[in-house]
Amino acid sequence: MSTPEIDAALAKCVAEEAELVFEKFDHQTAWDIGHLIIDEAGKRGLNIAVRISLGDLTVFQYSMEGTKPGNEIWLQRKTATVYYFGDSTERVGLYHAQHGRDFYETPWIDPFLYTKHGGGFPIRVTGSPAVVGAFAMSNAHGMEHDFIVEMIRKFLGK
Repeated sequence: MSTPEIDAALAKCVAEEAELVFEKFDHQTAWDIGHLIIDEAGKRGLNIAVRISLGDLTVFQYSMEGTKPGNEIWLQRKTATVYYFGDSTERVGLYHAQHGRDFYETPWIDPFLYTKHGGGFPIRVTGSPAVVGAFAMSNAHGMEHDFIVEMIRKFLGK
C-alpha cells in the first residue's frame, strides 16, 4: 500500500471504531450478534471461527466446519491485541505501517501473543472510552475486519 492508501485506511478504521459503539453489551448481546455473524458467514460460504469476549471471559465462540486448531491461536492473538492496544487489529497494523515500522520487529511486542492482521475489533459502550470486550474472527482470508464491521453495523441498525 502507498502512504496515502495507508492513511485513508487508517482514518477509516478510526472512524469505524468511533461509530460502532453499543448502548450496552452483555451475554445476550454476544449470543445474538454471534449468531448473526455465523448465519451470515454460512450464507456467504465462509468457514470462520469467531470469539466474543467480555473482559477475560469468552461469552460466545463458534468454529465452523472447515476451521482448524490454528484458528484458535489466531482468535487468541487477535483478542490479546485488541485488549493490549485498545484498537482493532487492522488499525494496529496500519498504524505501524504508517510509521514505517514492522509490527513484529517492535521489541516489546511478542509475535506469538499479538498480531497486526485484521479480525480483532474492540467492544465499547456508550459513555465509556474503555474497551469492555473484543470480537475476534479467523479464516476469512483477509476479509475479517470488513466482515465484522459490516455485521456490527447490521446488528446496530446503521
